[in-house]
Amino acid sequence: MSSCDTNIEVANPRTGGGQEVITKTYCRRFWILLVFSLLAGFQGQQWNTWSPIGASMEAAYPGWGSSTVAMMANWGPITFLIFVAPMCWLMNTRGLRVSVVTCAAMMSVGTLLRCIHTPPAAFTALCHVCAFLVGTSGTIMLAAPPLLAADWFPPRERTTATAVPIVANQLGTALSYLEPLVVRAPGGAATPADIRSDVSTLLSVEAGIAATLLVMTVAYFPSRPPSPPSITSAAPRLEYRAALAAIVRNRDALLVFASYGLSSIPWEAVLSYYLSSLGIQQEEASWLGVVAVVSSAAAGLLAARLTDLLYGHALTCVLALMLTSVGALYWLCLLSWGTIPAAKWQIYASVIGGMAVNFGATPLFVELAVELAYPCPEGVVTGFMVAVLNFTGAVFLFLFFIPNIGYSWVVYYLLGSCVACALPLLLVREDYARSSIDRRRRLGRSLDGDADSRAC
Repeated sequence: MSSCDTNIEVANPRTGGGQEVITKTYCRRFWILLVFSLLAGFQGQQWNTWSPIGASMEAAYPGWGSSTVAMMANWGPITFLIFVAPMCWLMNTRGLRVSVVTCAAMMSVGTLLRCIHTPPAAFTALCHVCAFLVGTSGTIMLAAPPLLAADWFPPRERTTATAVPIVANQLGTALSYLEPLVVRAPGGAATPADIRSDVSTLLSVEAGIAATLLVMTVAYFPSRPPSPPSITSAAPRLEYRAALAAIVRNRDALLVFASYGLSSIPWEAVLSYYLSSLGIQQEEASWLGVVAVVSSAAAGLLAARLTDLLYGHALTCVLALMLTSVGALYWLCLLSWGTIPAAKWQIYASVIGGMAVNFGATPLFVELAVELAYPCPEGVVTGFMVAVLNFTGAVFLFLFFIPNIGYSWVVYYLLGSCVACALPLLLVREDYARSSIDRRRRLGRSLDGDADSRAC
C-alpha cells in the first residue's frame, strides 16, 4: 500500500540520545481503524442488546424484568473491573493483534451460545454468559483506541483517530435501539411465542455479524506499522509495573480519572425505563435513544477534530461541555418535578442535549489523560481510566436492584454526578507532554527548511 514518507532526526525525549528515524503514515491505517471501529461498534450494540426490547423480554420470558436487563448491562462494568489489569498487560506485552483477535473471538463465541435452543431458564443463563464475554472484550475495545491512534496515526490525526472507535461504540448502542423493528412489542396480536421467534432471528443475525468480524480481524490486523507515524510513537514507553506506579503518583491524571468516572454514567442502558415514567413507551423511547446516541457520536467526533486542529484547549473544552450537560440535565429535572409542563419536545431536547455534550467530552478526557501520563503506555492509561468509569457505572446499575426504587431518581443521580465531575477538573494542571515533543520537532524541521531555503 502507498505511504507518505518523511525522514527526520529525532532525540529520545527521555534520554536525549539521537537516532535516525523514518516516520511513515500508511494508508492501511484506515483499514485498521475501520476493523477496530466495527468491533467496537458491535461490542457497544451487544452491551445494550436488551434495554430497547426490555418490555418484550419481560412478556415472553419468565423472570425477566428491569433488574435482569440492568444486570445484563452491568456485566460490562463488572468484567471490566475484574479483567482490566490482565487485559492491559496482554495488550502491553503481546500487542494489539493478539488482544483484538482474542476479544473478537470472545464476542463470536458469546453470541453463538445464545443461538442454542434451550428452555427459558437455560437461555437466560446463556445470555448472562454472553454478556460476561462481551463485557470482558470491552476492556480492549474501550482501552485500546489511544494506543491504536498513537501507533498508526500522525499527531494531527491522533485525537480524531482515538475518537472514531469510541464514537463507533456509542453508535453501536444507537443501533441497538432499532431492535424493536425486529422484535415485536407485547400486546396486540403478538404472542409470547411470536416474540421468542423474533428474538431468535435477531440473535442469529448478530452471531453471523460477530463471525464475520472475527474473520476480518484474523485476516489482517497487525499490531504496529513497519515504521512509526511520529516521534513519540517511536519513543519507548514505561514497562507495565512502572507505568502503574507512575499513574498512581500522577496527581493530575488521577484527577482526570475521577472526573471522567463521575461524568459518564451508562444511563442509555436503562433509558427506556426512565422515559416510561415520563409517559414515553418502548418504541418511542427507542427512537429517542437512537437520535440521542447519534447526536452524541457527532459531538464526540466534532470535539476530537477541533482538539486536533486547535492545540492546547482540551481541558477548557471538557469543562465547557460538562457545564452544558449540567444545564440540560437540570432542565430534565425541572420536567420531572413538574415545575415545567413535560412537553415531549422539551424531553427530547434535554435528553438529546444532555447525552450529546456529555459524550462529546469523552475523547477529550482520554486525550488529556494520555498527555498527562506520558510516557505511560496509552492503553494502560485508558484502561485504568475506564475502570474508574465502570466502577461508578456498576454502582449506578446496582441501584436498580433496590426494591420499589422506581426510576425518577435517575435524572437526579445524573445531574449530581455531572456537577461533581467539574470539581476535580478545576484542580488539574494542564500539560501536553507528548504533543509538545512532536510539535517541537515539527517546528524544528520547519525552521531548518526555512534556513536551507534562505541559504540557497
